[in-house]
Amino acid sequence: MFTLLVAAAVAAPNPARTEKPTAAGLMVIVKRSDAPVAAARPGDPPPPALSGTEFAAVREEAGRVLIRLQGRDVWIGRTDIMTPKEAVEFYTAQINSQPQSTSYYVRRAKAHELLADWDAAIKDYDDIIRLSPQQFAYLNNRANYYSRKHEYQKALAGYDEAIKLSATAFIPRGNRGNTFINMRDWDKAVEAYDDSLKVNPNYARGYAGRSAAWREKREYKKALADAERGVELEPNSPHTLLARGLARAALKDFDPALADLDEALRFDPQFAAGYLGRAGVHLSRRSYQPAMRDLDTAMRLSPKFAAAMAKRADVWVACGNPRRALADLDEAIAADPSYGPAYRQKAWLLATHPDDTVRDSKAAVAAAKKAIDLSPNPDGETCEAVAAAHAAADEFPAAVEWQKKALADVAFAKESGEPVRRRLELYEAGKPYRE
Repeated sequence: MFTLLVAAAVAAPNPARTEKPTAAGLMVIVKRSDAPVAAARPGDPPPPALSGTEFAAVREEAGRVLIRLQGRDVWIGRTDIMTPKEAVEFYTAQINSQPQSTSYYVRRAKAHELLADWDAAIKDYDDIIRLSPQQFAYLNNRANYYSRKHEYQKALAGYDEAIKLSATAFIPRGNRGNTFINMRDWDKAVEAYDDSLKVNPNYARGYAGRSAAWREKREYKKALADAERGVELEPNSPHTLLARGLARAALKDFDPALADLDEALRFDPQFAAGYLGRAGVHLSRRSYQPAMRDLDTAMRLSPKFAAAMAKRADVWVACGNPRRALADLDEAIAADPSYGPAYRQKAWLLATHPDDTVRDSKAAVAAAKKAIDLSPNPDGETCEAVAAAHAAADEFPAAVEWQKKALADVAFAKESGEPVRRRLELYEAGKPYRE
């Protein structure tokens, strides 16, 4: 039988996965490790051994469910799997009969996670830690759920507690890096991933995470090197494939990037971050319809996925629909008020759009100030948006100051080129910028 996450630390959860009336389209939980599986089609090779506890359900029919197992579709009996809601009910009954068994709380917390019920998962881990306070994995897992709620300081405190209990605990160290990524503090993220990789040089998710931080710092060759190492260690991980795909896309190597992202989604068709990443590549290639489809899928899988909402706003702008873009940005901000890029995008759009019925300099400045409040070390792109907002409001000394800060971001200035310097000249001449 499976030992479901009893003492194994898990990495920070993927974006939320929501439920439908049947098992199709859900992440489902397998009841037992010896459940029989069958090839999807007659003549297919024998299916791989059933390993793991949760799988993406592709479809359900005639008392069986097609699940994704190691990148392949295989059949499993419907009675051998549980939907997340069914799992909550089942494990609640087990807890009621055995209230001192931590394993059932762990399993129920996983079901709550798949339902994106972070408070219920945290409550389960409160009980688990009360019963077993010396297990670093439990502190790590509870911290993951605080991170999913965007309560980042509580998450960091939880990871620190976990690390105190185990000098060799590399996963909570890596999850500190994930939290700093969410807080958009790239330097601290790199430091945290460095720490995790010192403890375990073969931690594939650590390389994938550090790749993301390097990419945000526009150090794309370092990002690709880390991603390559992650894929070498875990070639079938959606997370390492995503990291390599995004690093390749940053270097404008789009075909291999799409191949990586396609492969990531083949292994996990419920991986919302994978659809977001692939949409970004489509957008870079001006393939707007595929980008929109991927973003719609990401938001169906994760209804409060602020990054996907903000990326869809970029697609609307590219398609000439700024009002739909603003609606998506407002939705992103409502979903996650701490997501700074949505404020930055909103400030830029309200400040620079050529249609004067779209522009709103007062709202642009307000959004720009919020973007700065949420950025511990604002990058050149954020500083540019702040400068544009001040210029739209005829506040040109502030615009010049912020545009110079944008140029002080050497990696951004090198990548963005002459347009950044031309905008500085505009502001010095007392003129706003229009796209």
